[in-house]
Amino acid sequence: MKGPSSPNPSPSLAKSRTPMATLLWRTFKPDPRASLSHRVAVYLCLFFIVSTLAVLGVYLSVKIVAAIVGSRLRRKSEGVRHSIFENFKAAEVEPDTSETEGKKNESRPVIVGFFHPYCNAGGGGERVLWGAVHATLKEHKRVVCAIYTGDTDVHKAEIIEKVKTRFEIDLDEDRIFIVYLLKRRLVAASTWPRVTLLGQALGSIPLGYEAISKLVPDVFVDTMGYAFTYPLVSLLLNIPVAAYVHYPMISTDMFSTLSLTTQLPKYIYWRIFALMYAFAGAFADVVVTNGTWTFNHIKSVWWLNHLVGLALDRSKKLEFKILYPPCGTADLQKFDITKPRQPIVLSIAQFRQEKRHEIILGEFAKFVKSDAAPPHTQLVLIGSVRDDRDRKRVYELRLLARELGINDDVHFVLEAKWDDVKNYLRTASVGVNAMWNEHFGIGVVEYTAAGLISVVHESGGPMMDIVVPFEGKPTGLYFSTNPSRETTLAGALAKVFSMSPDEQIEYRARAQQSAARFSVENFDRAWLERLRVLLMLEEFCRVDRISRGLPS
Repeated sequence: MKGPSSPNPSPSLAKSRTPMATLLWRTFKPDPRASLSHRVAVYLCLFFIVSTLAVLGVYLSVKIVAAIVGSRLRRKSEGVRHSIFENFKAAEVEPDTSETEGKKNESRPVIVGFFHPYCNAGGGGERVLWGAVHATLKEHKRVVCAIYTGDTDVHKAEIIEKVKTRFEIDLDEDRIFIVYLLKRRLVAASTWPRVTLLGQALGSIPLGYEAISKLVPDVFVDTMGYAFTYPLVSLLLNIPVAAYVHYPMISTDMFSTLSLTTQLPKYIYWRIFALMYAFAGAFADVVVTNGTWTFNHIKSVWWLNHLVGLALDRSKKLEFKILYPPCGTADLQKFDITKPRQPIVLSIAQFRQEKRHEIILGEFAKFVKSDAAPPHTQLVLIGSVRDDRDRKRVYELRLLARELGINDDVHFVLEAKWDDVKNYLRTASVGVNAMWNEHFGIGVVEYTAAGLISVVHESGGPMMDIVVPFEGKPTGLYFSTNPSRETTLAGALAKVFSMSPDEQIEYRARAQQSAARFSVENFDRAWLERLRVLLMLEEFCRVDRISRGLPS
């Protein structure tokens, strides 16, 4: 006897159990009898839907993971932040009176983190860092500045003392917190003998993570140009990110130096890197550059910044700004330019390969051996050294001077105190800069403020921002390293020393007057305008985190 047979499932029930993928395929399955264009359209539509779902899934996954990791970082950093705020004693300081920041911020201390792995190098970039720190602490009594640095071999007191002697900047030591980084080697050029750009860029990511894992700031300011840390900080912490760009990691000028027939792989590598660089730069909320040359290139290379800003409704809608570095021009402009100067050619620059000291030595050798050179003409090279690689470079330059037969006419001054630098600026006749596409050139500003006649390469910031005509008349000379050009460095030096004393004084006077644009006061005023924006953003981000139930 047969048992009762199972009822057949209804068509509607079977259809409800059909997998979603099968339903999609049945919906968008192209009819074999349809035309080719119709089938292509259907496939494209299906591809668009699947891609959109995949991108949405990745986006949500990244946001969820970032929120989890960010919360853990904040909890991990609570102890350090608490100890900083205890020492800060917010109740004993005067609250800010700025109306633009709102009353909520008056008594709540804020940590502004400056990411500068080489803060003790003593160069132009470090002058910007400490100038910004000084202005920040002076204007905002409730702010603590954290410096992320890899200079693990020096104490905070030594760092601050060097800032005082090198830049004549007095800092409030009690409101400065040094965060030592152990992975700085990851951003050193020597670590990446191949694919150096990509290596340094990717190496900055774990270095940036080390920084925020040791102390979570309320505002993140990068003053060295490590753009690949911006997505990390912005996504994990949801805090405002500011970039002070000295020099773009890659620029449009670089592509013009390549041949597509013989260097195609390198061209492709640079193009891919440029796209990655644009993506990273899009996460910077506030972007300032140190001069016209850098501004033009960053605005071209970071084309994604504005688009992402519109999508995320953040302050990336703000225009990029030029903020000239703070230069100690006030005291230098007091130098008497009518007094006779010694036949000294001065170079102030860190001993790095891109500064092209070998060109200065070679051209000076030609000049000093010519009839145009005054008796006892000297070349003085002043600069700081960051590591063994720089020290090796100084050694090689000394050997080159000996080979050129000018060893007795060249003097190397390493890690000079500011008083010693000023003495050279007071007595030297000419200041030289040989770097190609120098991003700015604080040393050149010091030349002009002290009344030296500047001789600079015809490129970058020195030509576009500093050694520019004043009241329609020249303030210095340009030279070229192109063999087809007659304006060599040796020829420019000969022209300077052939000028009459009155003509030299006219050059010095115009140069000295033009240097007022680069004063510390102008830098402080412009920087504090950007900082006010960052502090408003910080409050916005904090409220946003609280509203989503995340640690504040």
